[in-house]
Amino acid sequence: MGDLPQRVEIRSSPTKTTGLIVGAIGMTAGSASMAFRVLPGIDAGSFGEFVGYVGLVFFGLCTVLIFWRFLTTRGPVVTMDVQGICDTRIAKKVIPWSAVRDISTWEMSGQKVMVLAVDPAVEAGLNLSRIARWTRQANRSLGADGLCVTAQGIKTTYATLFSTARAFWNRNS
Repeated sequence: MGDLPQRVEIRSSPTKTTGLIVGAIGMTAGSASMAFRVLPGIDAGSFGEFVGYVGLVFFGLCTVLIFWRFLTTRGPVVTMDVQGICDTRIAKKVIPWSAVRDISTWEMSGQKVMVLAVDPAVEAGLNLSRIARWTRQANRSLGADGLCVTAQGIKTTYATLFSTARAFWNRNS
């Protein structure tokens, strides 16, 4: 990334977000068909029925969250400049590059996530979003120990998101 701009703003992608909503609705419907034993081979009180109910709740909540973000997201989602990085899905405050100890990639099932290892004192003062707080420990137990930034639902690729963040971090840390 030779000519790094002073500021990069990445907005929400309606097309990608619509795809996420469709996928979440599909997973919710599939889970409902298991929970309500529409699928053959799912018996009352079976593990399959239980998995269906768990999936129905989980994917139903995911559907609501994605749809809510689709309706309410305004302005840039991820902003990077000489001061730091801000992902409004994580926190409203800018994470200073000086507080970022490392930027790495965590991958699961082909899904790549950028992991920001942030100084714990700075992270404590960020006032993380509910979702970031709720998923922080689960992500850590899966091997993503840091604040997770994804390219899902935004107008960029993971490779561009990662290389841009690394370039800003290298230049400003």
